Amino acid sequence: MLRRLGQLYMSLAAVVVALPVVIVCSAALNGGRTMYFPPENPTLDRFGEFFVSEPVWTQALGNSVIVALGAATLAVLLAWPIAYALWKTGARQSAMLAALGSIPFALPPIVFGVGLGFFWAFLGGLGSIWAGIVSHAVLFLALPLVTISIGLQAIDRAHLDAAATMGATEALTFRTIVLPQTLPYTISGFFFALVLSFNEFIVMFFVSASAFATVTLQIFNSLRNGYTPTMAVAAVAFIAVSVVVFSAVARWGDLPRLMGADQSRS
Repeated sequence: MLRRLGQLYMSLAAVVVALPVVIVCSAALNGGRTMYFPPENPTLDRFGEFFVSEPVWTQALGNSVIVALGAATLAVLLAWPIAYALWKTGARQSAMLAALGSIPFALPPIVFGVGLGFFWAFLGGLGSIWAGIVSHAVLFLALPLVTISIGLQAIDRAHLDAAATMGATEALTFRTIVLPQTLPYTISGFFFALVLSFNEFIVMFFVSASAFATVTLQIFNSLRNGYTPTMAVAAVAFIAVSVVVFSAVARWGDLPRLMGADQSRS
């Protein structure tokens, strides 16, 4: 009886989660400029507008891709030396840097966004796309910092001892043992930062200062004209990116350990 109730509950939860996705995906098929469900005169023209023919949306999509890729790459490059120094030496300075790197992600986005707005205005970078990249890299630095740290902690110390016994230098040990074993965790951190940067709105709203628009900002700007099917296409793009990224993490990353599972009990 309890098992059937559990199955019924999970089925109901799946329907509740899937129903909004189905509605949004269907609304993207509307032939007109108004969002209806069920869609009227179903067509794929709105997808063509978003990805190919409408400059406002294609430029916003390009900006989102540039910011997300740049921010994720920069976040990984900043996280690696901090995580490695903390794992290797456990120095107080490294722990302090790790704590500072995690603070932006813990702050309310509105607080961090307003602070960055004043910061970039003082430096003269407000409204530049590189300021958006740096802002998102700092905001999501905690993600690769955590995943890389988990990967470093997962390294078998016996491998390091064996390398030292055979006379391997620290650089050789890093290249042949540390880096290969932590590569899935590095990629996972990159993907986590990428997908959150692609979907982030609040911080980018303050940093962009209306000088450029990402997809999330363009959706907000388009609300002045009402809900349009092209906005639903943008939502479909967000869903697709999230599904692809998290599927890749589940396939090639150590997802149970990333989710906090205790591997010693398996």
